[in-house]
Amino acid sequence: MKKTEQDVSLPHGVEQNIKTDLLGMIHSAENPFDIICRVAEYLEEASHEDGYAEQVKANLRSIYGVCLLDEKLLTDELHDVEERLKKIQDSYENGEFTEEERTRIRFAIDEHKRNIERLKLRIQLATVNKTSMMMKTHQGYLEE
Repeated sequence: MKKTEQDVSLPHGVEQNIKTDLLGMIHSAENPFDIICRVAEYLEEASHEDGYAEQVKANLRSIYGVCLLDEKLLTDELHDVEERLKKIQDSYENGEFTEEERTRIRFAIDEHKRNIERLKLRIQLATVNKTSMMMKTHQGYLEE
């Protein structure tokens, strides 16, 4: 088949959902990181490559959040860490563990608490420095 010919064996609009979602998110002025994550979820589903979307999210948080101080990504990470801490604490309080397991769980709790404080400081720094990665327009920043 030549490049100019269309493959009519595929149903029309196979990618219509993601195209519609993408335009809808842009028209709603959603955060660009949320748009990237939605596209990554679509690609994971389409390619059957489990974990792809989570890897994209982790990379966004590492580079744009931790390194470039994007407030939204840091806040998303903070909420995730706080949720994990709560689950670990609930398990610690309600589960039956050996003393060695309890020591390891307490260590995990302490590390999560330190990480929460680190993230809060990074968010504060991002807020003060106004390092959001939102797109700049002639009127300022597009905000959620």
